[in-house]
Formats: sequence, structure tokens, C-alpha cells
Amino acid sequence: MKTSRFIAAMAAMVMAASTAMAQKYVDASTLNVQGRTKPSQENPYFRVDSEGYDFAEEHIVRYCRYPVGVNIMFKTDSHAISAKWTTAKRAWGNNMTPIVQRGLDLYIKKDGVWTFAGVARPSMTKDVHKYTIVKNMADGEKECMLYLPIWNEVESLEIGIDDDAAIEAIPSPYKYKVLTLGSSITHGASASRPGMIFTARMSRSTGIDFVNLGFSGNCKLQPQLARLIADSEADAYLFDAFSNPSVKEIETRVADFVRTVAEAHPDKPMIFLQRTIRDDATFDTKWAKVNDERRATVRRMMTELAKKYDNVYFLDSDTITGTDHEGTVDGAHPTDMGFDRFIDTWLPKIEKILKKYGIK
Repeated sequence: MKTSRFIAAMAAMVMAASTAMAQKYVDASTLNVQGRTKPSQENPYFRVDSEGYDFAEEHIVRYCRYPVGVNIMFKTDSHAISAKWTTAKRAWGNNMTPIVQRGLDLYIKKDGVWTFAGVARPSMTKDVHKYTIVKNMADGEKECMLYLPIWNEVESLEIGIDDDAAIEAIPSPYKYKVLTLGSSITHGASASRPGMIFTARMSRSTGIDFVNLGFSGNCKLQPQLARLIADSEADAYLFDAFSNPSVKEIETRVADFVRTVAEAHPDKPMIFLQRTIRDDATFDTKWAKVNDERRATVRRMMTELAKKYDNVYFLDSDTITGTDHEGTVDGAHPTDMGFDRFIDTWLPKIEKILKKYGIK
């Protein structure tokens, strides 16, 4: 008799736990997909529909599909939030965490501030992933922002909530948009998770949407990229454009690049950042000479272009990720600490320019 009661009690406990954890899943594309420049009909999470731009670099076409900075905005009264998602078959990068490459990163608004809530860790061996991001939350409605990975396509995404919970899209919290074109640094290498890339962090801290157009290793002032920016409406334009091009490419391309964008957006501010100093050149004298030459070329040409165009600005600094050589993961790509320093260097200057145009 005692054994029967014990078994019945255990069964009831298991059933109760199962009921408490029961979830339903919602297609994330039916919510507010935020942070795309030119949405694609092919996939709701692609940043850019590259059709018609004739990009010569296969990497740029592929990176247009990576949802860097893209996030899903919704509200729910669920006590737990989970995710099921699929990614493409791609090689892992060797200088970034698995979470930033293929994982998800959830922020929930607390006391009016977007606050880190948890991550969805990806499978290391499969392209199909499932993870409970946060659980045991208090009653009440939560405003949520779920960042997508930076180093892979997201082919499908479902958000899991309690069976009896509701979920719906919320509108963008941003009034202004700053389109941000750049190198692997803009792309997010090597932040620890998707919500820690500098465009995402600056968006949350300022309330201005810094939309990400990072193209790792391939942002070289190409005319196709200039046309993409010219075709894209924003309130301002920010450029981390000098990490990838050679001296020759800077000298032969930058004037036409600036002219194309300035003619398309004559009244909008265009802010160009100096090339980041490379810590992997500290002892490599040949590499140091190349970097010094590139930075000098940028300084010379952008100083002249800023004089020529009223709305073109050039920001220069020799301490972008610090002077102790501890701000990168590999001598080139900032860690979270390196991005702290990057933001501390640039954001006050960027905000000062934006305020001149009523963007705040």
C-alpha cells in the first residue's frame, strides 16, 4: 500500500513538473524582426537582399545573409523563454565564442533598462539547436529583445513560452537610425555574445538604432558598397571603413565612395572613424610600418574630404582600444573589454555630431 502511494505521489510530481515546463513554440518571423537594412523575401533574417548589387566578393554576398545585429522584439507573460533554431553548415571561426557565432542572446527590459537575461547555447556538433534561455521568472509581462548570431545564417527560429502564456510583437523603441558600415570589428569579432557587439551596445545605451552592416575582411570602399549605402535611408551614416583596404585602395576609392554617398544623402551626417591600431604590430616592424602608412593615408585623405563636404566628419584617435595592448583576442579583434574602450573613445564624439542634427 505504501509503495503504491509512493509511486502515485511520484507520478503526480512528475506530471506537475511536466505541466509546469510544457511550452508552445512561435515562429519568430511573425514578431518584430529588427535591424535589417534591406529585408529579403528569401529569408526573414537576412540583413540585406544582395540582388542587384553585383558584389564581386562571395563573402559579401554570404555576409548579407548573416543576421548581425538583427533582433526579435516581443513581449510575453511567460515564466520561461526557450528557443529552437537551425543554422547553415559553416566552419567555426577560431577567434570567437560559439555563442556569438551561432547562439542567441536575450535582453529583457527591467526598470526601463535593457538588461541581460541569458543566452541560448548552440550545439557544437549539429545545425539544429534547442535551449532554455531563462526560467522561473516572476509573474507579469516582459519586454524582450533576442539577438541573433553574427557568424552564420539562421534558417529557422522558434521562441518557446509557457503553454498558457501569450506572446506578441512590440514596436521598435528607436526613433532614429544610424547605418553602420564596417570591417570585422563592426561585424562583431570578437565580442563574447551577439548583444555585446558595439552597434548593439550603442543602440541600447543611446536609444538610437545603430544598424549593422559589418562585412568581415571585405569592407574595402567598393563602389557596390557605396551604392548600397546610397540606396539605404537612415538619419546618419557611420563608417569603420579603413581596416580592410590597402593604401592603394584607400587612395583610389575613398573620394568616389564619399561622393556617391554624399550625393545620395546631402543633408545627412557621414562619420568616418580612423583605422584601429593593430596590437599584433607591436613587435612586427614590417606590419607596424604598413599600419602606420595606412593610418597616415586615411588621415590625409579624410581631412581633405571633411573640408570639401559640409556633412562629412573624420574622427581620429591613437587610443581606440587602449594603450596596454590588452584589448583584443588576437591583436586585431576587440574583446568585450576592447569594445568597452572602443565605445568610450568614439561614442561621445559620435553623439556630439548627431546632436547637431537633432539626433538624440
